[in-house]
Amino acid sequence: MDPQSLITLAQVLLGAILQLVAVNLYLVFRFREIDPFAKWNPNTINPLMFLAFFVFGMIMVFVLQNVYKEYMTITYNAASIHGEKIDSMFWITMYVSIFVVVVTNSLLFWYPWKYRTRPGHKAIHYSHNNRIEIIWTVIPAIVLTLLVARGVVVWHDIMSEPPQDAVQLEVNGKQFAWTVRYPGADLEFGTTSVQYIDDGTGNDIGFNFEDRRGHDDLITQEIHLPVGKPVLLNIKSRDVLHSATLPHFRVKMDAVPGMPTSFWFTPTKTTAEMRKIRGDEDFDYEMSCQQICGAAHWKMRRVVVVETEEEFNKWLRSQKPFYATWKEVTGSSTGGVAETDAAPKAEEGVIAAN
Repeated sequence: MDPQSLITLAQVLLGAILQLVAVNLYLVFRFREIDPFAKWNPNTINPLMFLAFFVFGMIMVFVLQNVYKEYMTITYNAASIHGEKIDSMFWITMYVSIFVVVVTNSLLFWYPWKYRTRPGHKAIHYSHNNRIEIIWTVIPAIVLTLLVARGVVVWHDIMSEPPQDAVQLEVNGKQFAWTVRYPGADLEFGTTSVQYIDDGTGNDIGFNFEDRRGHDDLITQEIHLPVGKPVLLNIKSRDVLHSATLPHFRVKMDAVPGMPTSFWFTPTKTTAEMRKIRGDEDFDYEMSCQQICGAAHWKMRRVVVVETEEEFNKWLRSQKPFYATWKEVTGSSTGGVAETDAAPKAEEGVIAAN
């Protein structure tokens, strides 16, 4: 049995023992004809318990927020341009929500004490108040309308067409890994199809090698991005629903089988800069899957490196085209069965669009 199961079992047994002790003590008192709760007034105790629960709950909210804030991505500013707008929307909504929750719950837990049963106090029937009904309907409606309107504006801004000079890459999800592809020096992706998929030779996205545009495409183990340049993320899935998520950049887009999706963003902080901000030399950006996709869902992670454009171009030049690797593995010159429009063989060089 694993340690966590043992801890859970011990907690359950301890709770059962405490309940048995409490029952035995109560039975002993009753056997001696002593009622330990005889002088307890539930009309006073219950409201006090409401107030105690509220105070304890509020204290724990602030304590736990301080304990776990370093583990929350939202604690740190977004590392992308559009992410700053999303963070602004989040915090405005959060402040409004906190205000509403504190006010309404303060009244909710205070009223049981204020209106507890007491000698000389008589309850009255209060059917309704049109003015109050209008106030608490109109004000929330206006606030929510403003929040939604802001969200619509930001959404259309974020989902606009990417700039022409955006650096492109493609992520293909499958159970349980991401395959990352960059276009070659020709800045064009070669065609792919499920009919060419061959996991045995590593062609798990289905390159059609009759299309020479894919001969210089790169398959990489990491995702590298240039800081300050727009990046277009093309997202695909070959089996089930996945979700390509880069939380530090406030990027999340589902990978849907048979329906390519995309998202573009501009990184604003390099990995080195974020390590200094967080005070953690081991920090890395990452892309993960946030859609439960099977038993090994947790394995779908890729390290994301944000660097200067010079470092990015140098890294690209150091990568080997997948076609060359595939030929070494198979000893073949082509891997497709359908002829497609072939582009001239691109010369080796910088892949990033300038």
